[in-house]
Amino acid sequence: MSVMQIPRKIEYALRAMIHLADVPEGVANGNQIAQAEHIPKYFLEKVIRDLMRSGLVRSRRGPGGGYQLGRPAEAISFKDIIEAVEGPINLNVCLEDTNTCSLQPRCRMFRVWEHGQRVLLEVFSQTNLQQIASSRMPVPILAPPPLADSHEAALKA
Repeated sequence: MSVMQIPRKIEYALRAMIHLADVPEGVANGNQIAQAEHIPKYFLEKVIRDLMRSGLVRSRRGPGGGYQLGRPAEAISFKDIIEAVEGPINLNVCLEDTNTCSLQPRCRMFRVWEHGQRVLLEVFSQTNLQQIASSRMPVPILAPPPLADSHEAALKA
């Protein structure tokens, strides 16, 4: 079965940026990000370069150096990150400004693609790093260990 999915490059970029938003000191080195986010170092370096080119990430040299967000987490949307590594988001080629579809204006699917594009861009534009960083999954609460003695259990009941 084939699955429509987000390219790895986008996933890696989003995970790296969320990691940077999570870092309390604001700086993480490439090895820390790659290890924590399970991103191959080679791909992480490529993604970081794209993010730096767009101003979403800055590098700090020297001891304690590494990478940090180029702007506050609340000012960086998923759309910003995706477009930094992949370019403009288009659900289908017929929605690109530079492409014209030979089936237009008769295409019956165009409105569906157009609506899907609007919804997708709305979600990506309205989702920022701060929202994701502050929505950490809660640590599961462990059940108390079982009582060692059945007599003790009866007393507690």
